[in-house]
Amino acid sequence: MSNVSLKIGDVAIQRLEEVYGPAFPAAMFLPSWDPGIREELGPDTVNRHIEAETDLALASVHTWVIRTPQKTVLVDTCNGNHKERAIEDMAMLETDWLDRLAAAGVQPGDVDAVICTHLHLDHVGWNTTLDGAEWVPTFPNATYYFNQAEFEFWDPREGDFTGKEVNTNVFEDSVLPVFDRDLVELWSGDGITVDDSLRLELAAGHTPGHAIGWIESQGERGLLSGDSMHSAIQVYRPEWSSGFCVDPKMSAATRRTILERCVESNAILLPAHFSAPHAYRVEEQGDSFAVVDAV
Repeated sequence: MSNVSLKIGDVAIQRLEEVYGPAFPAAMFLPSWDPGIREELGPDTVNRHIEAETDLALASVHTWVIRTPQKTVLVDTCNGNHKERAIEDMAMLETDWLDRLAAAGVQPGDVDAVICTHLHLDHVGWNTTLDGAEWVPTFPNATYYFNQAEFEFWDPREGDFTGKEVNTNVFEDSVLPVFDRDLVELWSGDGITVDDSLRLELAAGHTPGHAIGWIESQGERGLLSGDSMHSAIQVYRPEWSSGFCVDPKMSAATRRTILERCVESNAILLPAHFSAPHAYRVEEQGDSFAVVDAV
């Protein structure tokens, strides 16, 4: 497990890993995948993100632990334990994620805010834990931030769930238990301020209410990009949307805009799934972009 710990002004950021390693085939992860990119960018560059021997994408599932002067914030809560899921490799996990959180100096009661960039299964799992037969909030003192459009899109009570089966059970065991206890802040419009250092913005495409988070402190900036991009390969090829995007065309347009803003503000990119070293800076490369290790 590679540890990432950095500061943006007076905001401390730590990566909390749940699982990491080769995951989906590159052509599934990125349907536009072209192995010829290895020759164009160089195998050393591409093989850091797509395994050469297997063409499996290297992917991480992790939480960003954000400590601002005002709050302790968790961004995306991974898969969670004991949960029935449509994807076998994400089902009924038994990880020590909570122990790792404690080792990072955070107890569940210390958490002030939980931000879910969207409501896919691997971003909400530790929102709740199993207490006997009941799913209860893992972080009872926190405000959970969900986008309103995202909440409504995944709510199976809203109508036909066809095409959304990947998220079977997720709303019921990881979203409703915190909503029903009045712990959720549903936000809409262009964004919402979490505290003086952190603001959420709508960045739709991957899902209808997908959000990103901008950190700003002492003139320095960071971007919590969620699943607006899944692999550093998409920085080099922003037009390549993932196989999990609800609207691939919108996702590509959103991704390019985000990357342009990263370059303009010299922001550290903090994605939800990038391979090691997990945090990067973005620079222009012709009419596209490239990543540079940030830590």
